[in-house]
Amino acid sequence: MKKNKSMRDCAYDELTTASRSLPFAELYGLVATDLEMTEEEKAAHIGALYTDLTLDGRFVTLDGNVWDLRSRHTYDKVHISAADLYDQAEAEEAAIDPEENDGEELAEQSSEEGEEGEGNEEEENNGAAASLESFGINE
Repeated sequence: MKKNKSMRDCAYDELTTASRSLPFAELYGLVATDLEMTEEEKAAHIGALYTDLTLDGRFVTLDGNVWDLRSRHTYDKVHISAADLYDQAEAEEAAIDPEENDGEELAEQSSEEGEEGEGNEEEENNGAAASLESFGINE
């Protein structure tokens, strides 16, 4: 791999040259080619580039894991409001059927588990002791 240029800078150059947004896989392929990476290096560094792009303010991720230069997009298009994320999470929680988690059903499950668990206390204690012994701890 060429050492004189960072993967981030290569990605910036590739996006500038392409004059369009690129899917991450395509962008990484161009960066790997530019840096003359071996297959092993490609496999080892893919996560690092993804992290670098995420943290570098020059880049923005769009829908579908497509990346572009932030300078090409307006703030409104690429800004994600934390309030919107919370609203979405609350809406998803509200969409869950409340009868699925009915208190009576949960109580029935608890009592059934208690019945099944009877008689297994000795097995649980033996298992715990074996676990402690595996760490060199004797009771």
